[in-house]
Amino acid sequence: MDVETIEQLIRVLEGSPNEELCVQKGDYKIRIKKGARPAPTPKTVRTPNAPAPSQSASEPTDLFVTAPMVGIFRLTSELGKVGSEVIMGQVIGSIESMKLANDIISQVSGTVAEVLVEDGMPVEYGQPLFRMGSL
Repeated sequence: MDVETIEQLIRVLEGSPNEELCVQKGDYKIRIKKGARPAPTPKTVRTPNAPAPSQSASEPTDLFVTAPMVGIFRLTSELGKVGSEVIMGQVIGSIESMKLANDIISQVSGTVAEVLVEDGMPVEYGQPLFRMGSL
């Protein structure tokens, strides 16, 4: 198959309600799937006289504890409440997936500044669950 044929197949798929197109011709087999196009990366323009953006040592930086999997968020301990001091490695909640509770283990130490999801809410992989401030 040549590139022109593949481009034609892509146009056919884009104009159809189907999500996937699979074509086999001799020894060649091609499978094309529709998907979300990646968001364009923002380009930063720097002028020669502008200083590089930097963070001063006195500014606090927030860290986040994120969901390790998809499922239903459960607040299982007092450590997951605002104001609690958490040490790296402590369990601060769980995610229920396929009827099993999976621990959310903090990968950072700090004080829980904000709980970003409510108990019983569905969460996605990588979704921020807790905003942590410094100890």
